[in-house]
Amino acid sequence: MDSATPVPQLMNQLRTVNPSAPRLIWYGPDSERIELSGRVLDNWVAKTSNLLVEELDATPGTRVALQLPGHWKTLVWALACWQVGAIPVDGSDGSDQPVDLVVSSSDAVTVAGPTQLLVLVALGALDLKWSGQLPAGAVDYAAEVRSYGDEFFDLPPADADQIAVEQDGTTLGMQVLFDRAAACDWTPAGVLLVQADLPLETVLAAAVHCWTTGGTLIVVDPGVELAEKLLASERVTDRVGE
Repeated sequence: MDSATPVPQLMNQLRTVNPSAPRLIWYGPDSERIELSGRVLDNWVAKTSNLLVEELDATPGTRVALQLPGHWKTLVWALACWQVGAIPVDGSDGSDQPVDLVVSSSDAVTVAGPTQLLVLVALGALDLKWSGQLPAGAVDYAAEVRSYGDEFFDLPPADADQIAVEQDGTTLGMQVLFDRAAACDWTPAGVLLVQADLPLETVLAAAVHCWTTGGTLIVVDPGVELAEKLLASERVTDRVGE
């Protein structure tokens, strides 16, 4: 695939080209390891996309603040935003931004008035609902997402201008992100490891590279020790930033 590959084609590749192969692996605290095949990743993204459209009224251009740490669910949300034509806004620093929807892993977040929606995301692999008190009007992602459809059909217009991510007030177009991914000297169809605390646009570029070339992305929480045993067992070919 070339750098102009649209998002629908990217998602189609995940679910049809060797769909049982691992495409996203997460290493988290407390020895947590999550492995998602292309089919399973596409399933998560489809369900999240349907939640965005059916419950949260997202449309092309809806601004979604991702107030989440580096995590595999952050990538799912970014892909879902792309799939519905929404704009993922990097809100990991917790700063206030003009957005329509806030997606957060902290119930300490506040929304700006009744028109701004809040979704709380439990990050634990086995979490089936938000563990604390759900603020009034907030949506519990873990409790709700599994009830939505496994396929997403309501695609935005093919010629719609899409933003890959907005970070620090600067927007990065989808074409630019694909170009960056294509220009990196990473092994095609390899196993690419990226630290979760790198800028979101860097992690997204690494993801696009992996998934358009048939590779595997490993996202590692900064608290996880990158021992040689881990690198060897996962057959890591490249590490972002090295």
